[in-house]
Amino acid sequence: MRLNTLRLAVAAGALLWGASLAAQGTIIVPDATDRTIRVGTRGANFLHVGVGARSQGLGSAAASMVEGPEAMFWNPAGIVTRDGIAVFVSYMQLFGNSGVTNTAAALTMPLGQGALGLSFTQYGSGSIDRTTEVAPDGDDPAFPGQFQYTGTSFALQYARNITDRLSASGGLRLVQEGIDFAQNSFVGFDLATRFRTGLYGLSVAAAVTNIGPSNRFTGSGVQRRISAPRENGFATGGSIPVQYNTRQVQLPTGFRMGVQSHLLGDAEALFGTSKTHTVVGEVDFYDAIDTDLQPSLGFEYGYKSNYFLRAGKRWFNEQHAPWKFADGLSFGGGVKIPVLGRRLTLDYAYTTMGELQHNQVLSFEIGK
Repeated sequence: MRLNTLRLAVAAGALLWGASLAAQGTIIVPDATDRTIRVGTRGANFLHVGVGARSQGLGSAAASMVEGPEAMFWNPAGIVTRDGIAVFVSYMQLFGNSGVTNTAAALTMPLGQGALGLSFTQYGSGSIDRTTEVAPDGDDPAFPGQFQYTGTSFALQYARNITDRLSASGGLRLVQEGIDFAQNSFVGFDLATRFRTGLYGLSVAAAVTNIGPSNRFTGSGVQRRISAPRENGFATGGSIPVQYNTRQVQLPTGFRMGVQSHLLGDAEALFGTSKTHTVVGEVDFYDAIDTDLQPSLGFEYGYKSNYFLRAGKRWFNEQHAPWKFADGLSFGGGVKIPVLGRRLTLDYAYTTMGELQHNQVLSFEIGK
């Protein structure tokens, strides 16, 4: 009886406590004494977009639960859980049919006492009509056509097991963003840890990402030359250099912490063992330099370790934004298929985004 009571207390402390904080966070309204929420004031904000269908189906509660190559985008300390080489690819459509996409790929392989991971992410806005001061509706003969904003990130991470329960990782990130005539670039660092407690299937993970210096946009759109007409309307025959003052911006440095609990399944599971059914839950907290605290909660049900259903909720907590409780709800599923002695994993996720419609993600991983 005492054991069951203790198990229930652990579950409440690990999962329901986080959900309670999330619900409280949605009613906080900053006043003059609170810090300013600096939304949209940092560079490379596309790095906030979560990668992978499994993690998105969990409502972004993925710091501890997601392992293998997909962990490169959430907590790279989790890449040491895969044996051999593993490859991951993900494609995401954001905000309905807006044309905004996020494509990512990752590769992990054993190296020494740990694992090495490589990842690539490209965010694209889709085609946008080019406008100028002369032609605010487009079709300027001097600057015709369309353009696209893109954000690209390359990361190299190394992780290893410090003990049989604790793993840690560190890595380098190269980031570039911009349009055809104005770009910005950054160099950043990531640090992450993951600890399996051995107590009722609990694991704790934490990651600090996008640590790096500031930089500013450069390019022909920022530094250019313009023709200056005379008072009689004729050009001078020369040009005048013009430079727009752009502000230095930081990478969107963020801290993510997650607590995972195996509720049903293995020998450490909170509510007993099962060879057929597994249930895992996780609560995460994400706090970035340009966002408010964003909690998330996710659950995954597995059948025979091959078929999965997922559900999650992410609280955005953005001041004055018209988010409702239904916004940020996620649903998804996945299947693992044996292929030529390896295992192919296919995952899909759908997230409601309120007035921004929805996000859809499809990803696959092949490995052992």
